[in-house]
Amino acid sequence: MALMSADELFEGIASLSRGAYFKEASLDMTFSLLTESAAHVIGVERVSIWALTDDLRELRCLELFERSSGRHSSGGQLSAADYPDYFRSLRETSCIAADDVYEHPAIAELARAYLPQHGITALLETPIYIRGDLQGVLSLEQVGSRQSWTLAHRAFAQAVANLVTLALVEYEAEEARRKARRADERLKLLFDLAREAMLLFDADSGCVLDANPQAEKLFGCRRDELIGRWRRQLYRLLPGKDGDAVAIRSPGEPVAAELRRADGGVRAVTIATEEAEVAQGRRLALEIIRPS
Repeated sequence: MALMSADELFEGIASLSRGAYFKEASLDMTFSLLTESAAHVIGVERVSIWALTDDLRELRCLELFERSSGRHSSGGQLSAADYPDYFRSLRETSCIAADDVYEHPAIAELARAYLPQHGITALLETPIYIRGDLQGVLSLEQVGSRQSWTLAHRAFAQAVANLVTLALVEYEAEEARRKARRADERLKLLFDLAREAMLLFDADSGCVLDANPQAEKLFGCRRDELIGRWRRQLYRLLPGKDGDAVAIRSPGEPVAAELRRADGGVRAVTIATEEAEVAQGRRLALEIIRPS
C-alpha cells in the first residue's frame, strides 16, 4: 500500500484542519473521523489514538481504524510494566519513526507480541500533549509491504496529533461547562426551596441580582420587581449603618433593620450576609432575611 506524496499530505492536513469535528460531533465521533480520514490521506492500514492513564501505567486504545476492512474498534491496552523502554521513548522523543519495526530500538519490546500479532512492518508514533503533559499517542501503522517515513509524513502525523489535542481540550472545556451548569442548577434549586427569605446582591454596588419565593412573600412583590433595586431601597438599618455596605461591614454578623414592603408597610428583620468573590474580582453577597 503506497504512502501519499508530500503535496497530497499537506492538502490532507488542510482538509482535516477545516473539518467541523469539534462543534458538530461527540469526542468518539471526532476520533473516528480523524483516524479514518488520516488512514485514507496518508495511505496506511491502521491509525489509532491511545490515552495514557492518570497513574501513567498504561496506554489504552480509544480508537482504532483499519483501512482494509473499514472497521473501527477500541479497547487495546499496553502496560508500562511490560514495555518500560517504549513508554520512556514516548516521554523523551518528539516522535518514533520506525521504517522497519524489527530494527528500531525504541519499540523492540513491541516486537515480542504486539507488532507480529497485527502484521505491522513500519510504525510512526507521535506523542499527544496537553498543557505540556504527555496524555497519549497517535499511532500510524503500515502492514505488509512498507515504505520509509518522510518529513512530510511526520508533519502530517503531528498535525493530526494536534487535532486530537484540540478535540480533547474542547471536550474538557465542554465537560467543565456542563458541570458548572449542573452546579448552578442545584444552587438555584436550593435557593428557591429555602425556607427563609434570600436575596442575592452585587456586593460592591448593592444591586439585587436574584430573589427567592420567600423573599417575594416577605417584600410583598414579585421577583422581577426586586431584581435591579438597591439595598438602600429595601431596608432602613440602625443609625450609622449604610444600607449598601452591609455585606462589606458585617459579613456573617446579623444586622437589625426595618424592611420596606411594597404596600408601604415596615417590618422588623435581621439580615445575615455572606460574601464570596467570583470571576475577575467580582463579589456577590447572599443575604438571609429573618423577621424579628
